[in-house]
Amino acid sequence: MSTIPHDSSRVTKDQRLQTVYICARPNSPTPNPFAICRQGINQRTEMILVSLDRSECQLYGETNNLKSGKGLMHNYQLNIIYCSLGYAFHIGSVLSGDVSSLHSRIEDAVVQADEVDGRMLQFEGGLSITALVVDGAYKLSEAAKRPVPLRPEQAVKFANYLLSRKSVQLPKGVHYLLHALTMFTNNKYHVPVAISLASSVAVSAAQPSVQVSISDLMGNNIPGADVRVTAEQVTRDDDGQVLASSLQLTAVKDSKTLYELDAMALQPKRGFHQLSVTAAASDKRLVGNTKALLKFKVLTSISLERVEVGTADADQSSAPTLKEVVYGSKLAGGPLEADRHQKVLVRFQVKDTTSGKPTRVHQAFVRITHSSSKREIIFKADPEPSSVLYKFEMVVSASQPQFKGVSGLYSMELIIGDACISNPLRWNLADLNLNFPATKPTDSAEAAVDYTYKPKPEITHKFQEPTQRPSAFVSTTFTVLCLLPLVLLLVLWGKLGINVSNFPFSLSALGFHLGIGAIFGLFCFFWLQLNMFTTLRYLFMVGVFTFYCGNSMLSKIAAARKE
Repeated sequence: MSTIPHDSSRVTKDQRLQTVYICARPNSPTPNPFAICRQGINQRTEMILVSLDRSECQLYGETNNLKSGKGLMHNYQLNIIYCSLGYAFHIGSVLSGDVSSLHSRIEDAVVQADEVDGRMLQFEGGLSITALVVDGAYKLSEAAKRPVPLRPEQAVKFANYLLSRKSVQLPKGVHYLLHALTMFTNNKYHVPVAISLASSVAVSAAQPSVQVSISDLMGNNIPGADVRVTAEQVTRDDDGQVLASSLQLTAVKDSKTLYELDAMALQPKRGFHQLSVTAAASDKRLVGNTKALLKFKVLTSISLERVEVGTADADQSSAPTLKEVVYGSKLAGGPLEADRHQKVLVRFQVKDTTSGKPTRVHQAFVRITHSSSKREIIFKADPEPSSVLYKFEMVVSASQPQFKGVSGLYSMELIIGDACISNPLRWNLADLNLNFPATKPTDSAEAAVDYTYKPKPEITHKFQEPTQRPSAFVSTTFTVLCLLPLVLLLVLWGKLGINVSNFPFSLSALGFHLGIGAIFGLFCFFWLQLNMFTTLRYLFMVGVFTFYCGNSMLSKIAAARKE
């Protein structure tokens, strides 16, 4: 329950409106609070009245006198904030007079709702504002005995948004959400129906049924007698083929909200399917109960047949030597030998055990793992275009970089996976002894180290060495050449004679020339030892001093010339 603040200067408009609504409710803990305010008994409530502006005081007075809601209209023509509208709708729902003027604002509020992904509607401000406005709109419409100005599809989109926020954590959001969901289950206009998949998304021979939940937004059974749940269409996603239409779902025993369909009786193929569900009942308020789309996938088991493993010449000069291996066993006769002149071959067929026909899977890999270092290399097995067989082919010499040239005993595993199979396979079908050409001992030893679950060797960097500095003679000669123009300047000044009679011997003149000298000296230090940031800091201080002295010196010279 909302409390009345002690400091009336901190009461915001929305808080005051919330207080009005709470006090105006029929089940308010304070009986007839507005009469109490007029008698001066409840000082805290009277303080709220004093802090209100003129239009809101009229709101109190008109609510106390049980007049029409026209005073609300005057207040909200000035402020059409969603929160204020929500509280206004709730206040109007407890008035006994004519609230038609306020009811007309519901449509103005609804058109300002934002659409999300084409399936949800919400107001700016999130869950609390949306739930408050929608709940108030329906309650005000019932109080005004007028149809709520929301189309059925708009009610469904508001309901979708509320259900998408069912994991809210804040108590305030939970409060408003429960109020709005409860309103949607018990009002005179719209009762949205929640149609969802209650069973696992996967069906198979072991679990052949798809269970669908038909309920209101609070999880209860929908109102109305003779609820009929129909599967309008069952279609396959791959090619859009319609497997069935107009199938009646049967009610699950001891449940009022669950209905099921035996999907495997339709003999669907492995893959994803779409179910269109309609729930019909005698209650005309139901919305969102037609052609709800649910997805499920059909799982089947697979088996491996015609599995052959062997070797062949890399240049195909002779026919391959292949041995058949039965699934679950291992290639007999010891490891399969292969050198750089040969290639390793694996052929197999994947069969759907339900249909008994060959099929293709999303993932088919051959993993080759070194027996001691556990270093593994994974290759892809591709289906042959002209047949139903999968084929893996590895030329030993071409694969040497992947194996780092490490010869030895390897294990060869076949891995089969798919999103729509119930028994993914991993089968160690043979041992493989690879003989690569001789490599450098260091490279071979490094490649034999197990890096799979261990840190890699540290990478050491060698930075470029600085360029060798010139000799002292070259540096000295360069310095002399740089100073030579200055020496030449001083010599010429001595021959011509320097006129210093006009030099003003004042503090500003001395300060200016000392500042100029300090700037040149700072540049020298920057070249020798200072960095840029330190130089700029000193330059700022010296520059300000030099600017002030130079400005003063030039002003005095200009004034002396005028005299």
